[in-house]
Amino acid sequence: MFTFLKDYNSKDNAVFLNKSKEELKTDYTQYWNKKLNGAENQAINDIYKYISTKSNFITAKKAANKKVRIKNDKLKNTPLSDHKIGLPPWLGDSPKVLILGTMPGDKSLREQVYYCDTSHNSFWKIMYSIFGKKDDMTSNHDFITSHNIALWDCVQSGVRKGSIDDGYDINSLITNDIQSFLKEHPSIKTIVLNGKGKGSKKHPSTAFLFKRFFSTIDFDGKIVLLSSTSNTCSLAFEEKSEEWAVISELVK
Repeated sequence: MFTFLKDYNSKDNAVFLNKSKEELKTDYTQYWNKKLNGAENQAINDIYKYISTKSNFITAKKAANKKVRIKNDKLKNTPLSDHKIGLPPWLGDSPKVLILGTMPGDKSLREQVYYCDTSHNSFWKIMYSIFGKKDDMTSNHDFITSHNIALWDCVQSGVRKGSIDDGYDINSLITNDIQSFLKEHPSIKTIVLNGKGKGSKKHPSTAFLFKRFFSTIDFDGKIVLLSSTSNTCSLAFEEKSEEWAVISELVK
């Protein structure tokens, strides 16, 4: 999806200025020569939900037919590169644990892989230390889902300068539908928050975002807060690995 939007949007901003949602879906299927799957269809719907909700993009057709006033000048003037769209969840057939972060960093968004920038985040190194990695495991997606773990984030889309958590515009954020996801996957009995720091509007941690947006969530399972796997966390790798080792019991 990210590759398609990046290529397509380079052509006179065609995605956001000249195309309706259905036209974009049609062009997407032609671009990849395949039908939309559920995650891809939802991603396009979320893009247009973000556009209509935040009014930071206006289609040419809409502008021609109506006098549209953008109320939020800050969002209007935000560079396109600062508008981030997260990844769909990674999950297997019957996940028992859902690990939530804030939102993938820029490298992860480019590669469409969770926790891709290993120089800034030790998530995969910690997971390997806990579960071990078999030589025949072809991808991190297969590795993590084989251990009954699903990965996702609190934030679906929003404005963030660069990859750091203090680059967010808190008022621009649109969250993922965690409630519906849990209902669709009742096998999930534990939510793990990757980042238990208090956080703030200017520097939101996972725990801060979860409390702010999901405090009334209907979930009977456990909610476990763990230290961030980010390398900006002050804990040593060994300390974080020891803390995160609890996940091996949670997935049983």
